[in-house]
Amino acid sequence: IPPSLRCAAWIINVVSAANLTMSKSDCDDYGTLKKVRVLEHGWDLVLKSIFPDPSDLERAEVLDFGVGHDHLINILMKDHGGNIPERGIQSLTKVLHAARDSLGIEYCLWLPDITCLLLSFMPESYTYATIREMVHEDSSYFLAVSRAQHLAWCKTFADLLKRCFPQTAAVMEQIGALTPLGLDPIMKRFFVPLLKRKHVMRIMDIFTGEGAHAIFRIGTTLCCLSHAHLGESIRERCDNAATFWEGVRRFAHSKHFDFEIFLSQVYMTKKILGFTRPVFPRPEFVSRIISENEVWAENNLTNISIHEEKKPLGLVEGDVPMTLAKDSLERLSLAKWLPPSLQSTKLDLIYSTSHHGRSLEMFYRCCSSSRHTITLMEVLGTDIVIGMYATHTWKVNPDGYGDGGCFLFRLKPNAECFRFKVGAVVASFGGEGGDDENRATRVQDMGQLMISSESFISMGVGEGGASGLRLNEDLTRGSTSKSLGFDNDELVGPGIEVFDVGLVEVYRFIRDVDNKPVDGDVDPWKGLFE
Repeated sequence: IPPSLRCAAWIINVVSAANLTMSKSDCDDYGTLKKVRVLEHGWDLVLKSIFPDPSDLERAEVLDFGVGHDHLINILMKDHGGNIPERGIQSLTKVLHAARDSLGIEYCLWLPDITCLLLSFMPESYTYATIREMVHEDSSYFLAVSRAQHLAWCKTFADLLKRCFPQTAAVMEQIGALTPLGLDPIMKRFFVPLLKRKHVMRIMDIFTGEGAHAIFRIGTTLCCLSHAHLGESIRERCDNAATFWEGVRRFAHSKHFDFEIFLSQVYMTKKILGFTRPVFPRPEFVSRIISENEVWAENNLTNISIHEEKKPLGLVEGDVPMTLAKDSLERLSLAKWLPPSLQSTKLDLIYSTSHHGRSLEMFYRCCSSSRHTITLMEVLGTDIVIGMYATHTWKVNPDGYGDGGCFLFRLKPNAECFRFKVGAVVASFGGEGGDDENRATRVQDMGQLMISSESFISMGVGEGGASGLRLNEDLTRGSTSKSLGFDNDELVGPGIEVFDVGLVEVYRFIRDVDNKPVDGDVDPWKGLFE
């Protein structure tokens, strides 16, 4: 759909839905050149009132409207096609501040994502006008603009899923994916983390006309269809909402997901007593459920959390005392960096230089049955702890192995994680052509991430044979430098590349749900959609 047509269609749809008494021709005017000057003039007046001086805009930050810091970072840096450019962030900042200061919206979890989607096809003036119409008179047609409304909508989603797809609802309820927090990818993020961007745009096409009712209809059907394709893997390996939604995302990005067929299922009908009726309840029925649930929401405002509270990784107490991961703040940092399937696990110490001695042979032996490990090392004579997360079993393999899930980190002080970035590798080859893309992909796929031999272990490839992080054969000396794939700073400190190593510890992961080690592949969806 051409951008100009989508811009016109979205604002006409919203104006029509928000102004039932307005004539069709007046609504259609919003999609023509007739309204351009009016909307731009109104937008200029709003900007002058909110940002009377250019310095006001320079100091303004992007508002999150309750979505939370972590989600806001994903919005700005990942979920809308990568890093939003500076100009785009400035437009987003203007519109969101106008929504708060001019329209009086204080809380609206969908607003940051919806504003990004609108700005993808509209100028700032049209985006602001569209949001203004969404909250015109009855905002609940499009948006939940209070915490109580959000809770009521989440409960309504769960009620509708139980009514329409009870088997799916039972599975999701068992793993916590039907709680207000568990429904984040839909009820907080408007499908953006789940679906391909082009499919989110198609949902936006529908949403601008049908309002929130479309999200309930599409969301419940997506859950049911995903449940059918994920099959028994959910019961066998999925014990939390994050892993379930990752499975939904994998399915929605696979060749097995046909969006056109999916939409036909969303709007499926059935015959009852000779009459054709939609499978999904009508908007009037859904509105009635929401109204009933708003009373429940008001009574439970203080009892239900809508923001994920990250917990530190647990610890398994064994015969060998653990030191470097004992502090809960450090384990909380690790939990934030790890993939969702490992965030509710416990750390089990499998190697320590204080107990097993300093040799790579013993290091490999202790790690031989653990695929995913965290290696922590102390910089001797300091309070600095750095490390690396490995996605494959450490072994003698000087040709390289591992995958893009590996990462380097500084645990303390100033905890920071450095993940593998294909873009960093492409840039390091000095080009943007297809050959460079293919070469970058080969670097990741062929495993130039973990390199190990009888004389060293390392992660990350640097210039001139250097490594992002490297340990020598007796684990007494280490080195660190900027690597091509991780684009990391010096882990120890500026200008410090070589350092003496104190204590070294390696941890494996134990599942909290059954206290069994995560020895094999922790990805329950691997190979399912290939």
